[in-house]
Amino acid sequence: MSHDHDHHHHHHSPVLALSWALAITAVFFVVELIGGWWTGSLALISDALHMGFDLTALGLGLFAARMGRKPADPKRTFGYQRVEVLAALINGVTLILITGVILREAYGRYFSPHDIKAKEMIVIAVIGLLSNLAAGAVLYRSSRSNINLRGAFLHVLSDALGSLGAVVAGVLVLETSWRQADAVVSALICVGIVVTSYWLVRDSVHILLEGTPAHLELEQIRAALAALPGVRSVHDLHLWSVTRGTESMSGHLVVTTAEHTAPTLRAGAKLLKEKFGITHVTLQVETSGHPECEDTIPPPDEPE
Repeated sequence: MSHDHDHHHHHHSPVLALSWALAITAVFFVVELIGGWWTGSLALISDALHMGFDLTALGLGLFAARMGRKPADPKRTFGYQRVEVLAALINGVTLILITGVILREAYGRYFSPHDIKAKEMIVIAVIGLLSNLAAGAVLYRSSRSNINLRGAFLHVLSDALGSLGAVVAGVLVLETSWRQADAVVSALICVGIVVTSYWLVRDSVHILLEGTPAHLELEQIRAALAALPGVRSVHDLHLWSVTRGTESMSGHLVVTTAEHTAPTLRAGAKLLKEKFGITHVTLQVETSGHPECEDTIPPPDEPE
């Protein structure tokens, strides 16, 4: 049996990125909340409420990033990287909950519109948009390979859409005096929130259910291993992610003779690392007469 473990050294950049994003969001959460109350704008208040949830999400993400750097121990043999996936799932669910709060208020505001200080609302929304773009720029690079940071980035991105919506609502109110624009834009913000949270929840649940990573095809890997010299068949193949970007695989290779065992283990580990980028591999090699190979053959029917 072969275990090829290529240990990943966690870089400090996710923690640093989340820390900066948290600081930027905290400042402009206060600005938008006070601004929304002052101008009477639901779009600003809803965006500030979204930012408030973002503060919790970013704080949770920062905690998860720190936990994910902890080394494996006897109780957590894969380490603590799954905490990042759990944080991403919680972030996705909270995003969906936000929409219920905003939609309820938007419904009431549509039929009973409030007076809005449109000019001030636009200025505050533009400042909020710039802060979202700054936080998003900090998170973007790491978010492509880290599901926890991806969750944080999607929060900030949906916040940016909310701020942009508030700008549009302010302009509509200013130019047309259509006060319901504030409630309509708030409802549209909810659509963006639901879409981004769906992607996040879907990917998080897929990882937690030990699903095959989206960029890898199990049958391609099976065929590549079966094509190795001396390999007769491949069975009990399992492929999953500990977290996004950290894939693991285990499988059994049936070889013709025992002489093929050592070369097949080396060739299999090399193939998986170089062709598929899988570095955490457990392979078991069996000869064709090995009893464990029998479980791939269906048992004969019982005589009646």
